[in-house]
Amino acid sequence: MYSGCWGPGPDQCVSCRNYSRGGTCVSSCNFYAGAQREFARPDGECVACHQECKPQHGKPSCTGPGADECVACANFQDGPYCMSSCPTGVNDGQKGLIFKYPNTQSHCEPCHHNCTQGCMGPGLSNCLGAEGRQVSSGQITGIALGGPAGLIFCLVLFFLGMLYHRGLAIRRKRAMRRYLESGESFEPLGPGEKGTKVHARILRPSELKKIKALGSGVFGTVHKGFWTPEGETVKIPVAIKTIQDSSGRQTFTEITDHMLSMGSLDHPYIVRLLGICPGASLQLVTQLSSQGSLLEHIKQHRNSLDPQRLLNWCVQIAKGMYYLEEHCMVHRNLAARNILLKNDYQVQISDYGVADLLYPDDKKYVYTDTKTPIKWMALESILFRRYTHQSDVWSYGVTVWEMMSFGAEPYASVQPQDVPSLLEKGERLSQPYICTIDVYMVMVKCWMIDENIRPTFKELASDFTRMARDPPRYLVIKVSVTDTQSHKCTQSHKCIVTNALPLNDQLLVDH
Repeated sequence: MYSGCWGPGPDQCVSCRNYSRGGTCVSSCNFYAGAQREFARPDGECVACHQECKPQHGKPSCTGPGADECVACANFQDGPYCMSSCPTGVNDGQKGLIFKYPNTQSHCEPCHHNCTQGCMGPGLSNCLGAEGRQVSSGQITGIALGGPAGLIFCLVLFFLGMLYHRGLAIRRKRAMRRYLESGESFEPLGPGEKGTKVHARILRPSELKKIKALGSGVFGTVHKGFWTPEGETVKIPVAIKTIQDSSGRQTFTEITDHMLSMGSLDHPYIVRLLGICPGASLQLVTQLSSQGSLLEHIKQHRNSLDPQRLLNWCVQIAKGMYYLEEHCMVHRNLAARNILLKNDYQVQISDYGVADLLYPDDKKYVYTDTKTPIKWMALESILFRRYTHQSDVWSYGVTVWEMMSFGAEPYASVQPQDVPSLLEKGERLSQPYICTIDVYMVMVKCWMIDENIRPTFKELASDFTRMARDPPRYLVIKVSVTDTQSHKCTQSHKCIVTNALPLNDQLLVDH
């Protein structure tokens, strides 16, 4: 039923079938499209939404004409109201001036109550000073974009720093390789020799810089330092061992054949001598081992060492000592403290040949000296000062015992001056609890009084290579080793160290 009209146009209707806008009948209001969105009153009149309402797609943008009836705000929202900006310095009649700031969701939040010029955040540190200004949506956008940009900038700097340090490390490695391969040759090649004979370089004191002391031993002090080869800018990290004559009678101003022999050694299981710096005291320069000594490593990682690795180290040390034997180099001071780790799976022998650089009187060991290696020395070396490759075999046996005992001190309860008489009576170190009789008997053979019936390093390398093919058969690591082991001397066995373990977990042998 129609109400009629006054004329032919849509503005001549008495009443509209659908909606009306300003007295003109229309088929629909601008609910979902149009520059100015609308809503319909109950009488069908199309009314524009508030200007702060944000146009929506696919749904109405408002439910009424007010700023508090918007579905979403175009700029900011303060409580239920959409606003072009957050209130700044508005007097509410009760609390005085009100200052608010927009948060990340564009909702207006109150500033700290002590802020008198506005703010950019909730804290007192976010207050604006006398030159304070309102924070616009553009500034908020700038802040939001500035954060990620700053993060990206920091990441770029980080990666550039990494590339720089990587390049520096590569330069150091190349310089190290170049000097390892070049060196200085002091004698010509023989007709039957092959390859290039490499010797350590002769260095000037100005090329070396000591940083900090790493430790001291019987024959000198070791420092961490840098070697800057003459004419180079790269600094190579090195270990510098300073050897001094305690009597004051000896200087090291001249290069000897023994020094050159030490510098010519090159083997995977020998610490390479990079340079010799003569003078009042002799400085020997070697590659720096970042992982330290084998002794400290087995103490710190005793709970994670496996039979394969221990036996592999035994093989490597034996092969390194066999190489020294082939080059007529007696070590004299072999011990776990003088074995360095190149990495987790490779060890290298250090401190070889140092004793032969000193006068005979300076090589004499005093029993009361806390740094003497009496407990690692063969009986003939202690009594008669006779050092041979077979006396090094004795020290090798003690070194293996240290490894299998996870860094325990040999003859811990015995004074150094009592060691010779103890050895003459036949007393020996006890069987480590992880070792089977096969491994322990190899150690015992190394400690035979008659040096001529001790095994050679070639034989020792062969024996431990065979064992390394089937590690669980020769080493039994069933329980974690703790620091609660007690070391004591017992009279029921010819042994010095007994582990505090139940009898059924011990693999002790009477001998």
